[in-house]
Amino acid sequence: MTSIRRPGSPRSGERREASTPPARAARDRAPSPPWAALLVVCSVLALHNIMRTAPVTVVEELRLRYAVDYARIGNVIGAYTLTYGLAQLAAGLLTDRVGSRRLMLLGLALAAIGATAFAAARSYPAALAARLLMGVAGGCLYTPTLAYAFAAFPPGLRGRVMGFAEAGVGAGQVLAVVGIPLLFGAAGLTGAFLAVPLIAAGLAAAVALGLRPIAAVHRAGRGSVRALARSRDFWLLLVGFAFVGMLAQIAVLAWLPTYLRRVHGLGVTAAGLSTGIVVAGLMVFSPVFGAVSDRAATRRPVMLIGAAMAVTGFAVLLVAGHPAVAVAAAVLVSASMAATIPTQAVFASERFAAVGAGAAIGIVNAGGQVAASVGGPLYGALLDGGLGFAAVWGVATALGLVRVAAVLGLREPPRR
Repeated sequence: MTSIRRPGSPRSGERREASTPPARAARDRAPSPPWAALLVVCSVLALHNIMRTAPVTVVEELRLRYAVDYARIGNVIGAYTLTYGLAQLAAGLLTDRVGSRRLMLLGLALAAIGATAFAAARSYPAALAARLLMGVAGGCLYTPTLAYAFAAFPPGLRGRVMGFAEAGVGAGQVLAVVGIPLLFGAAGLTGAFLAVPLIAAGLAAAVALGLRPIAAVHRAGRGSVRALARSRDFWLLLVGFAFVGMLAQIAVLAWLPTYLRRVHGLGVTAAGLSTGIVVAGLMVFSPVFGAVSDRAATRRPVMLIGAAMAVTGFAVLLVAGHPAVAVAAAVLVSASMAATIPTQAVFASERFAAVGAGAAIGIVNAGGQVAASVGGPLYGALLDGGLGFAAVWGVATALGLVRVAAVLGLREPPRR
C-alpha cells in the first residue's frame, strides 16, 4: 500500500517517490545536485574522445607504421566507432537494469586493455583489433555516463548538465589533437599512445571512489523499444538527424588534420594545434547551448540552429583558400556540434521517455556512431580515388542540408 505524504511530513524514500509526480520525484532523488561528481563524468567522457580521436593527428605516421593506404587508416579510425555504436546500443539497454556506474567501470577496464594493445600494435590487423576493443570500451562509457548525469540532476538542469558533459567530450578531443602530436615528438608513437591506458586506470579509481551508485530515472510509461519503430519522429531523429549529421561531422572530426597538412602545408604539430582550436568550440559552446535549451519551451530550435551552422561551415570549407579561413569554418562546425549532440541526447530522453532514458539515448547515439564508422572509410576512399577534399566537403554539405530538413520535420510538445 502506498502512503500519501502530507505537507510537512518526513520523506519516506521509495514510497514517497512512488506517490509523487515524476518531476517532483526527480528533484527528491537529487536534492543537492552533485556538481563535484560532474567533474568525474566530464573526465570519463573526455577519455572516450581521446581514444576515438587520438589517431587522426598522426595519420601519415600510422600509414608508414602499418604500410597501408588512406582507406585502411580510415578503417582503423572507423573501427572504434563501429563497435562503439553497437556497444553503446547494448549499454543503453542495460544501463537502466545493471546500473550506469558498473558499466562505466567495465568500460574503463576495457579501455586500459585496448589502448595498451593499440600502442603496441605494429601491423594493420593488430591495430584494427585493438581499435575494435577500444570501441566496445567507449560504448560502455558514453551512454552510461550520460545516463548517470541525467539521473543525478533535476529536469530543469539537464540541458546545462548535458552541455557540460559534452564539454568534457570536447576537452578530450583537444587533449588528443594537441597532446598526441606533442607526446609523439617527445616519445614516439608508442609512448604517445601509452598515455591513454594510464588515464583510464586513474579514472577507474576516481569512479570507484568518487561516484555513488544512483537509481535510474523512472520510465514515464510502459513503452517498449519495438514500439519506437512505429514513431515517425524516432526515425527522423535516428536517421535524419543523428546518423546523417554524424556522417557529415566525421569529415571534420577525422580528416581535418590531414586536410591542413596536405592542402595547406602545415606540419604535424601545427595541424594538431589548429585542430585543437577547432574542437575547443565543442568544449566552449556546449554549456552555452545547453543552458539555452533549458530556457526554451522546446529543444528543437537549438537543434535547428546547430544544423544550419554546420551547413555554413562545410560550405566555407569548400571554398577556403587560406588555412585561417579553413580553421574558422571548422570552428563553426565544431560549435554546431555543441548545439546538436548534447541537445539530441536530452531530446531523445524526454521525447521517448517511455522506453527509459538510457535506452533512448543509447539507440539514437548508436545511429550516429555507426555513421562515424562508415564516414572514416568513405572519405578515405574519396581521397584515394583522387577526388580530393573538395569532394569530402561537398558530401558533408549535402548531408548537412538533409539534416536541416529532418529537424524541420520533428515534432516536440512544449515542456511548459
